Amino acid sequence: MPDFPKTAFILGAGLGTRLRPLTEHCPKPLLPLGGKPMVERALAKLYAAGTRRFLINTHHCPEAWTQAFPTSRWQDAEIRFVHEPVLLETGGGLANINQFLTAEDTQLVVWNGDILSDVQLAEAYAHHTTNGAEATLVVREKGPNANVRITDDGFVTDLRDRLGKSDAAYQYTGISFVTRTFVAGVPPASVSLVEHFLTRVQATPGSVQGYLDTSAHWHDLGTVAEYQQVKAEIEKPVRGAIATADAAKLFGYTLTAGEAPIKGGSGRRFHRVAKPDGSTAMLCIYDDARPENLGYGRLGHALFAAGINVPQVLAEDTDAGVLVMEDLGDTDLCSLTQQPTFPWPAVASALEQLGHLHRLGAEAVQTAGVPLMEPFGDKLYAWERQYFTDNVLAGRKLDRDLQHEMATLAKELSGRPQVLVHRDFQSQNILVRQDQAWLIDFQGARLGCQFYDYASLVFDPYLTCKDMDLWRIEIEDHAREVADWKGSLDEFSHLLHIAATQRLLQACGAYAFLGRKQGRADFLAHLPQGLRNLTIAASLCGKRRIARMAEELAGATAVSR
Repeated sequence: MPDFPKTAFILGAGLGTRLRPLTEHCPKPLLPLGGKPMVERALAKLYAAGTRRFLINTHHCPEAWTQAFPTSRWQDAEIRFVHEPVLLETGGGLANINQFLTAEDTQLVVWNGDILSDVQLAEAYAHHTTNGAEATLVVREKGPNANVRITDDGFVTDLRDRLGKSDAAYQYTGISFVTRTFVAGVPPASVSLVEHFLTRVQATPGSVQGYLDTSAHWHDLGTVAEYQQVKAEIEKPVRGAIATADAAKLFGYTLTAGEAPIKGGSGRRFHRVAKPDGSTAMLCIYDDARPENLGYGRLGHALFAAGINVPQVLAEDTDAGVLVMEDLGDTDLCSLTQQPTFPWPAVASALEQLGHLHRLGAEAVQTAGVPLMEPFGDKLYAWERQYFTDNVLAGRKLDRDLQHEMATLAKELSGRPQVLVHRDFQSQNILVRQDQAWLIDFQGARLGCQFYDYASLVFDPYLTCKDMDLWRIEIEDHAREVADWKGSLDEFSHLLHIAATQRLLQACGAYAFLGRKQGRADFLAHLPQGLRNLTIAASLCGKRRIARMAEELAGATAVSR
């Protein structure tokens, strides 16, 4: 992240009263986790994002800070301690460090030193800079003090319920991005930073916004018991850190010779493994970065038991983050479509298996007691739209009419009956064996509108074969048959294209994020086709502004029907 703030302000001056007696002679951010001060987890995350200078305010036990960082450096990053003889609170502390900011510090990260978070900093910062806010508060849907009120458009209207607003309530995580102008406006008084946020919210509505953190972990360690619990969790073996060969040995397998790891976009590692008798299986190693990966095994068991074509889960060690499943080969639907003859039997089978998932999946997972990810609703649809804005547009601000048109997609989809949807039903996630389709990468399955899945395949950017426009019509027709649709043909087609437009916003956002932020050029290569498909889908459902935007971005040609 070359433009990520080079300076971060770490709030370290608090008294830590909630964790006494542990904090009587130690600032809370310096309490050990995994053999190191907990604040090092924040430093490491910020350093990885691009921060190279840390300003840390101190008050309680200041000598403990210099003992923990005797060289005033962390790796090659500078640490500057700003001592407060009189505690200035968070607002006064921020005002006090303004004098140490340099000309290049146009943006600043503020991080409470006792906060543990897996927030995706690249996404959060892109959201902050894209929308031009003075301040962006990183928030979560739930927490012990969910009192930050945020509108559907993402603007903060209240904190601590001081202004009596009734917008949706979120938990502030203790992490924010602020502009230099915002810092300069904070009064030098011993008050909470919340007071200045409230001042700006009232003086300039829309100047403070929220970013929804959906990462797996966030902790504000408020009690000794909670600290001890988190400490025990952190200090146990790290899920997914096991060496590949050792993971295979857990279940009596060895790595097959000469095969490279199989890549994907889910953050998991896949390897083909074999037993002494020559039988093979697929080894999957996963960590805690994405909570849905931990549920893949249980979800796979439930769907397999329901008769849906998914790989059989053969073994799993959830503590180690190791899963072994049936080896279905390497042939996916995407590769088959590159051959001279279009693989219609495999495509038809994929749609039919999807129909089974929609009809049987919800009951199967409920019976098995498998927890699912958050269902599709206004918040998730809004997140997908923002994902596109942050990563594809990268700084371009949408006009209000275009924002409104995007929001209408969710309104049409939210009113439809909910089934268990795959959520990423594209050709690379469909394996084929003897013309029969098998569904993989369903870890993001949740309740949602069936059209989202059908649209994911019909407008799959990976499908670029000759005459794809004609095959798209055939796929749509068979999808309607599989869905046992009782309404009109026009209504089915309209809802399919609405869902495709929504889905492609998410898919294009993913291609751009993985390509530009994670260095995955293989994903970025699919962005132009994704935008061309978005142009077509949006045009076919009458979303002209979205179609024009996609056309401008991709050089595609809008169509009408």
